[in-house]
Amino acid sequence: MFVVYLLLVLGGQSEATSDVAEGSPPDSHDTCHTLKLAAQQIRREGYTAIDKADSIREQAYRLKDEAYEVRESAMEAKSALETTLVETIALVRSQSTVTNLYIQEMRSTLSEIKKKMEDMEEKMEDMEERMEEKMAGMEERMEEQDKKEEDRFAALDEHSKTVERKISEHAAVSSTISSHVSETLSAALTLKERQKAQMSEVRIISLYKIAEQTNPYPGTHDADLAVDGTVTFDRPHWADMATYTETTTTPGSKLWIELGGLFRIYKIKVWNLRHCCQEQLIGAHIYADDRLVGTVIRAQGTYDFAIGDEDPVYAKEVTLQQPLGQQLHILELQIWGTGPFLEDDKFD
Repeated sequence: MFVVYLLLVLGGQSEATSDVAEGSPPDSHDTCHTLKLAAQQIRREGYTAIDKADSIREQAYRLKDEAYEVRESAMEAKSALETTLVETIALVRSQSTVTNLYIQEMRSTLSEIKKKMEDMEEKMEDMEERMEEKMAGMEERMEEQDKKEEDRFAALDEHSKTVERKISEHAAVSSTISSHVSETLSAALTLKERQKAQMSEVRIISLYKIAEQTNPYPGTHDADLAVDGTVTFDRPHWADMATYTETTTTPGSKLWIELGGLFRIYKIKVWNLRHCCQEQLIGAHIYADDRLVGTVIRAQGTYDFAIGDEDPVYAKEVTLQQPLGQQLHILELQIWGTGPFLEDDKFD
């Protein structure tokens, strides 16, 4: 390429020289200088062309290498594709065999399903016919039932009217009864208040009640003398006028009074002998039923055992007991209280 370019330049110079020769006489110095410049220009362009040729050669080598790499990749891809195709074909063949078997099973199953569906359709038709027959029978029975219900409702309506009429009559009677009950209740409350007022009087409730004693002393000293209301005569030399009770010295001797009902006890008073032997009563216990009310701790003429309102006592029996080996003798056993009460009717 450089040689061609050099020839073209020289050819131009030759033409220029010919023109000069034909014209004015040439200047040899200028011509040389021009040729020198042209040669330098040609040399530079030659070097440039050589560089471009080297670059093109390198690009060609690089493209060649890339082409080889592409060819190798293509060969590898072709080989892999061939392998894949072979495996795919084998897989497709095996799957086709399985698919054919599966299709045959599906056909067989579908045939069985079809047969079952046909049987079910026949059964459904039979069931529909039976259902229609049953529905017809049920409709008839429903009509009969509706008629019976209408008759029953009519009877119930008549009965309801009768009941309403009776209820109205009973309501009037109930109103009258309620009025009588209210009046009776008011009278009962009045009686209760009067009874409460009467029973609230604290009085002697032991006088002339039934009295008993254990281990009585021989003679006329009976337990009844403890409730005769007499506290005056106790002289032993007036035997026919002695009014005190007496037991032997047996330990545990006791005297008790039966009140005849349930009473609230407010006070118990024991009258001891006055002429002698008051110390014999020391140690005696006084009970209201099973509750201990008090104990004699010294010798004296009388003993008062009071019971406070903060802890009321209700009893049917009062007992005086001497646990020691001493005589139990008293003039009188007086009990103050209110009552009698029922078990569930206590006015505290």
